[in-house]
Amino acid sequence: MNMGMEGRIIGLLFLLFSAGLVTGCSGSDSGTPAAGNVSVTGLVRSPDRVVLQGVEVYNNDGVLATSDAEGTVSFSVAADKASSIRLRKSGYAAQTVVLNINNERADFLATLGQRNAPVTVSADSAIDISGISGAAVSLAAGALVDASGNAVTGDVQLSITPVDVSDDEELGVFPGAFAGTDINGNAAPVIMSYGTVEYQFSQNGEELNLAGNQSATIEIPVFIANHPDGTPIQIGDTGALWYLNETSGQWVQENVGTVVASVDSPTGMALQATVTHFSWWNHDVAPQLCDLTITPAGVPSDADIALFGRTQNDRPRSGTTTLLNGGTTVTMPRGVDVYLESTARASDGLYRASTIDSCDGEAGSLVLDFTGPESPVIFSLTGRVKPYFILELNPANPSNTRWVLDRNDAIFTWSSISAETLVLSSDQGHNTTLGNATGSTQFPLELNGSHTTQYLFTLTATDDEGNTATKLKNLTYDATPEPILHQFNISKADGETAQTATLSWDVEGADSMTIAYSQIDGSGLTQLATDSDVAGVGATAIDLTQDIFAVAGAGTYLITVEFTNQYGTTTRTFFAWLYDLSGGGGGDSDCGEFCA
Repeated sequence: MNMGMEGRIIGLLFLLFSAGLVTGCSGSDSGTPAAGNVSVTGLVRSPDRVVLQGVEVYNNDGVLATSDAEGTVSFSVAADKASSIRLRKSGYAAQTVVLNINNERADFLATLGQRNAPVTVSADSAIDISGISGAAVSLAAGALVDASGNAVTGDVQLSITPVDVSDDEELGVFPGAFAGTDINGNAAPVIMSYGTVEYQFSQNGEELNLAGNQSATIEIPVFIANHPDGTPIQIGDTGALWYLNETSGQWVQENVGTVVASVDSPTGMALQATVTHFSWWNHDVAPQLCDLTITPAGVPSDADIALFGRTQNDRPRSGTTTLLNGGTTVTMPRGVDVYLESTARASDGLYRASTIDSCDGEAGSLVLDFTGPESPVIFSLTGRVKPYFILELNPANPSNTRWVLDRNDAIFTWSSISAETLVLSSDQGHNTTLGNATGSTQFPLELNGSHTTQYLFTLTATDDEGNTATKLKNLTYDATPEPILHQFNISKADGETAQTATLSWDVEGADSMTIAYSQIDGSGLTQLATDSDVAGVGATAIDLTQDIFAVAGAGTYLITVEFTNQYGTTTRTFFAWLYDLSGGGGGDSDCGEFCA
């Protein structure tokens, strides 16, 4: 075994651990789902680590949750539907996260990358476009169809979004698991990427694809210059081509391509191949594997041990797993240097270990030596402001009531170990002693009947020897809170004679609701309905055929739903694609790609 500490740490790129895996940058294999429901918590951010608000998390049943201002989502989902989730946000490339379920819980970190700006091309002519980094696509005239299989004519939009898998931050955009099924139908628990690209054609907001009898030629930039064994990639090499099953998050090898010269690729090379549909496409190799048994040393028996691994060569990728005191076997690519880092939470503090190792045969073993304890440690402190509303008479219309702000509460969650005392205080005079190492608390921001605009909170942990650790959190008092939309769901149905959309919501502090439609650019706004006394939890149906198609004709429309109070408006939008049903047809479906 190679136990040296030499080598350059570069970041993230193949599914490092397949056995005993807990989570990776873009998800992991989940194993056997737990019974009942699974509680899921996640954080969504951009490649530069800016949290993303308004990201919808969904599955085949519809939207499960939407990320808040801190980029967090929290929801419950049936265990038999919890193996993977999908994420979407207008202007961002699609993402699929494979969840790992542990004791009916699953946590994830997801990265969404901005979709490259589309170019307009004609579906009536042959298309041959090269985009950023040499990602390219070509197809024949008339090769595109819409979701119903109808031939598409006229102008369409094409967006080509490559992911540089050699870049630490951008790699998080890589969708799904680094695992899948090879061309022979065999499981590939570890795949290693040279580059991946999302190809998206659309017209009037509707996603398009290739007709059943058509194919296209694509080029995927080669971002990794060497094969896993260290030999350089050369023009003329063949490479496996995989597409993402966006529902499961697993990759499926469809065929092989050939490495060709590419002027715009950072390595001067790209994988050229033929495809029969558009989605995420990936140039990958399934390497030989090694089972490495890792045994911790120097940690207490009550330690909860997390192991992080990252490759050492120019194809970075990471994964994490739970390490058992008696040893855990992880699967990793054979003959590749891997940086291993582990932390162990024990009753007396935090322990750490790190090394570089290479597993060179079918199996190997490693003893990982820990140092510690460190005490005390605060792992996390999150906080947010929660406005509360009450009803009062409306001075402008005494016969009506309206929602007004009553107060703001501060809501905190924290996690720590080895603290004899935990005190949460603010620069405005709050002071609360917390009773548990991990937990949550809520209290009014007002002190003595007044409040300020900004608060600085400090969590101080002190151990029995007087050692301290602190974490800070800034909060802003929300004096003009617009309605708080806890849930907003859309389900769409195409019946025999009508297209309909059913909206449901859970809103707090809304005096009225308005529904309107417009062209997709927002022009020609036309009101459909209004409710001057909207229920906090409610639902309504829209007859799209009667209310929009009969008035404005076929096309793609933007539906806008506004919840309003005296302070402001909370808005949700979605697309509706309307067509002539006079010839019959249809069939029920959920809102699918009509939601935005």
